[in-house]
Amino acid sequence: MSGAADGPGVRGLSPPEEHAFRLIRLAAAEQMPYFARALFAMQPAAEPGLGTFAVDRHWRLYMDPALLTGPDAWPVVTASAVLLHEVGHLIRDHAGRTGSLPAPVHGLAWNLAGDAEINDDLLAAGAPLPAGVVTPGALGLPDQGLAEDYYEQLLARSDSLDRFDDGGPGCGSGSGGPALPGELPWEAAAGLPGLGPAGADLVRRAVARDVKEAAGRGRGTMPAGLDRWASRVLAPPAVPWQQVLRGAVRAVIAGAAGRADYTYRRPSRHRVPGVIRPAMRGVSLSVAVVVDTSGSMGAEQLGAALSEIGGVTAAAGVSRDQLYVLACDAAAAAPQRIRSVSGIRLTGGGGTDMRAGIGAAAALRPAPNVIIVLTDGDTPWPERPPPRSRLVCAVISPDPPRGTPEWAVTVHVPDGPGKAHGLARARSPVPELA
Repeated sequence: MSGAADGPGVRGLSPPEEHAFRLIRLAAAEQMPYFARALFAMQPAAEPGLGTFAVDRHWRLYMDPALLTGPDAWPVVTASAVLLHEVGHLIRDHAGRTGSLPAPVHGLAWNLAGDAEINDDLLAAGAPLPAGVVTPGALGLPDQGLAEDYYEQLLARSDSLDRFDDGGPGCGSGSGGPALPGELPWEAAAGLPGLGPAGADLVRRAVARDVKEAAGRGRGTMPAGLDRWASRVLAPPAVPWQQVLRGAVRAVIAGAAGRADYTYRRPSRHRVPGVIRPAMRGVSLSVAVVVDTSGSMGAEQLGAALSEIGGVTAAAGVSRDQLYVLACDAAAAAPQRIRSVSGIRLTGGGGTDMRAGIGAAAALRPAPNVIIVLTDGDTPWPERPPPRSRLVCAVISPDPPRGTPEWAVTVHVPDGPGKAHGLARARSPVPELA
């Protein structure tokens, strides 16, 4: 690519530089093909005198043209490894992750931590990095760690960090470090456009999928740190479990409330001479909460979950006379109407079989529109949905839910200190009620 740019000293690549860059990029893609989408998403630019490669927050790659062509050019294998290092800063979002660090951010410590997080994986993948690169071992830290952990440990001995400062420009704002003097603004013209946050996230997720696919094809050949990174990127976003539980219960109740039927008990007000027309009858909502009392449930989270359910059902118009609680271990106790959370009597403490509680709730007359189960998840589940009720499984456990029915809505309520996030998923359409 050729052409001038707005930044001081920054320009597009000349044809020979463009040719050299393409060879370097192809060598990098051959070394780590699952990075190809990110390698081709970067916008290359020349910054004479830079002395290295660097990236900005907008996925522009700045390269000293003297390292691409001429007597001082890096060998293709070396340049490709450095290119893989720079793309590592972008896909791992080292710039965005500085927002979670306590202010002020120690620029050198974060740069070293990010380099260490990247380079041990590159070396494990066989990338020919130049001698003397920053690795966890060079910093006296364990391999396969996160940059945030490395950063915290480096700050604890910040007096010794100066020996790692080579006085160079760093890797640019794309690494979470200081911006290069020649970095272009987001709106830079002249053929050097940047990549926005949404586009960058799409590229990261695409790379993460490629990493997981490659890991599945070649067991043992994918660096462990990259595999864990991809799992984190592809994991569903964490949301406070209270919000998730409220949303799940509200959605299921709203679906039940939307159903209506015709009745002749109250004739329609729109009369036709000689014809009695039925009126539309709304659904009178009822909710049953089945509580696992097997002895392994966390009392604090259980009480909080019951409070959330009480608030949601009240806001949805479910009267207290139509809100039931059934304690259940291996058998279900008699249903209780909820007046207050403190007044609920939870008896039991034996084995666990939520099928008994769900069956008892479904047998109530009238049958509840919604059955909500609060359990630690260590229970058998029914094979079929209740004939007239929709099921919400709130699993209170430090581990993700397993084995809940595919036709139910599942909410994870993490149990333990400091665990305030959970995930909900409706894994298949909830069947229509009879």
